[in-house]
This record gives sequence, structure tokens and C-alpha cells, in this order.
Amino acid sequence: MDDHRVADYFVVAGLPDNPLPLEEYSNEAILKPTYKQDPITDVAVINRSLSEKVPKGFTCIERTPLGFPADLNHGSIRCSEMYMCYRRSRDKPPLTDIGILYEGKERLMTGCEVVHTTPFGNPANVNNSNSSRIYITYRRASENAASDTLTVVDIAIILTNKGETPPHAYCMLNKILNKGMVSIRIPYKEKHTHT
Repeated sequence: MDDHRVADYFVVAGLPDNPLPLEEYSNEAILKPTYKQDPITDVAVINRSLSEKVPKGFTCIERTPLGFPADLNHGSIRCSEMYMCYRRSRDKPPLTDIGILYEGKERLMTGCEVVHTTPFGNPANVNNSNSSRIYITYRRASENAASDTLTVVDIAIILTNKGETPPHAYCMLNKILNKGMVSIRIPYKEKHTHT
């Protein structure tokens, strides 16, 4: 570098002719698929073996992070194909927690509700054994919850026996969903959702 020069390089800074809002370029918008999405307000279980379809307004979790079918009875022989669905909205308080209930072996936590049936009226037991029943549970925020309450913004299904781990920043339910040969778990992601 010459002693009389101020710099070896220069940068021209400015906005393009047609600038997009700054949030379009933010790292959060690029890295997080849940950026600016509505929180999850409902969960359901459907039985594909009985030809149940995804309820209107719901999204079905079809695949695990590594691309395996997200069947909650994955790997079980002669068991119903059970899939978890969720709905995003702002028309009711969002979910703050998702859980698993081993019916008859533990008590339901205060404020939780159980998904006993599918939207089509069939049992929503997600265990591959008829000897014990396992149900998905959820807790909803109160009507007067603070606007910065942690809410569920994404849900995944993982197969731990296939080496899958929860995506980064997801809460892991430390219960095995399927009591058979395959270890299925449900991680979910929470963040502050300003309502």
C-alpha cells in the first residue's frame, strides 16, 4: 500500500432502483421458515388407513426432517397410519405447549386438552398397541395472555431410531410416542408471537 493513499479498495453503497423492504433481506426471514407466520392454534390426528383426509385449513406433517413418512405408527405392522395435522390462525389463542399422555398411567396436566378423536370421529390413539392408549395433548394460551407469550410456531415428527434429531431451537418431548419397535418423538418450536 502506498503511504499517500487512504485505502486500497472502495465500496459503492446505496439502494437499488427498486428497493424491497429491509425485512425481505433480513437474516431471520431467510433462515427461519416460521418467520412472520401465524402461531399454531389447533392440532389434530388423522387416520389415513380409514381414508381420512386433511381437514380444511389444516396442514399435515407428511415427512420427517430426513424424508421418512411421518406416520406416528411408522414401522409397525398392521397398524393404522396416523398423521398429525396443525392449523395456523389468529382467530383464537395460540397453543403454548404440546404433550403426550399415556392414558391410565399418568394424570393430565392442568389446563391441557386431549385429542381423543380424529376430526372424523375415529379414535386418535397414536400407539401401535391396543393394550394401552397414547394421545396427543395441548395447552392453549389464555384469552388475556401477554402479547409476548411463548407460543408454538412449528411442529416436527422425528424417528430417533433412524438417527434423526430435533431441528435447532425446537423443544423435545421426552416421551416415546410409539411403544413398539420404533422410537417416534414430537419436537416443536416456540417463539414470542406478538398478537
